[in-house]
Amino acid sequence: MLKAKFKKLAVTLSALGLAMSGVAATEGTAQAASTGWVYIAFPKWLGNCTNGTVTGIQAYTDYWSTNWDWGDDLVYGRVGLGQKNTIIANIFCKSGRAGYYQYVARYDVVPTRNNQTVWVGQTGWTRN
Repeated sequence: MLKAKFKKLAVTLSALGLAMSGVAATEGTAQAASTGWVYIAFPKWLGNCTNGTVTGIQAYTDYWSTNWDWGDDLVYGRVGLGQKNTIIANIFCKSGRAGYYQYVARYDVVPTRNNQTVWVGQTGWTRN
């Protein structure tokens, strides 16, 4: 009788061990990062073009780049969602009839959803 109980206990522990190893194996499985598109803005209130207006952007993320986008302080870039994305940018500032280039420091931003707006500037970054 004692031998039968030990056998039953051994079978139960073996089954439990197999189940736990399956959980451990699936927990460590790598998942591909999902990507999305976000608005990347370079507003004056974050220290961009303090003596003018942003009219041109040259920007890079880990998944996308634009040579020069002209007309406003906004680009639409591809990013990895829920993970750090490095953004490096140069902007062109228009001041009256003149203009000047400004480097925007490298920032690691973490967008969380598609079509989100990420604001980047000399004093940091934020998102909606």
